[in-house]
Amino acid sequence: MDNLDQLQEEYSEDFCTLLEEAYGEGFLSEGGIEAIENSVKGFPLNNKNILDVGSGLGGAAIHFAQEYNALTTGVEINQQMVDEANRRVPKKLTGQVKFLYYDDINHLPFSDESFHLVYSKEVFLHLDVEDKLTLFKEIRRVLKDEGYFIIVDWLSPLKDHWGDKLKDMMRLDGITLFANTQEDYRDVLRQSGFKIVSIAEESENYAQYNKDIINHLKRDEIQNKLKGKFSDKEIQDNILSYTLLYDSLKEKELFIQRIVCKK
Repeated sequence: MDNLDQLQEEYSEDFCTLLEEAYGEGFLSEGGIEAIENSVKGFPLNNKNILDVGSGLGGAAIHFAQEYNALTTGVEINQQMVDEANRRVPKKLTGQVKFLYYDDINHLPFSDESFHLVYSKEVFLHLDVEDKLTLFKEIRRVLKDEGYFIIVDWLSPLKDHWGDKLKDMMRLDGITLFANTQEDYRDVLRQSGFKIVSIAEESENYAQYNKDIINHLKRDEIQNKLKGKFSDKEIQDNILSYTLLYDSLKEKELFIQRIVCKK
């Protein structure tokens, strides 16, 4: 099974339900709008064409359109997520936001120089270095000259190796994540033709996001809500998963970094 098929299988409807309960409506990664705004801080997004790679249920793309009047497109390898994200687009944003399914990282379904900005948050950890290189070359192709590529992703301090707590989290969630280092990222971005503008450490922020998630999921009303669909063990394992992620960040088994690149 290749990476894309594996991802489609791992991100089941039930798993996405648990993720959205943790992260907030429309989001499949930590921090919600606060984290999104931090990742694009300093960039003029008004009226720009923006591509969100790995757009999930559409939270970021819809936010960019609502807040900045941007023309936003999300691409996702999970057809179910694409359908649901398109269903959630507010009527007033019809024609301004759209979500597309794609299943070939060798070719993004856009013409050259289509976007001012490409954005991706906690997505590329699902791809190995070879697949990152393939996709990043395509991202560079669809970026306008002088366009920016903003990445927020999980990085390991050791090449091809995660710490024990993160391994336990992956087993609990049934997901596959590739342990790439900052140097791996530097190499693959340069090979793709990008200029690295900055790399910023975001781990403390994300540790706090995960601490907040743990407290949220422990609330009686949230547990009672989830009991309608999940067993007690599944609910408690979900809390344990975020606890392991929090511990991984605090103990520096994992780094979350914001990488800004320019075409």
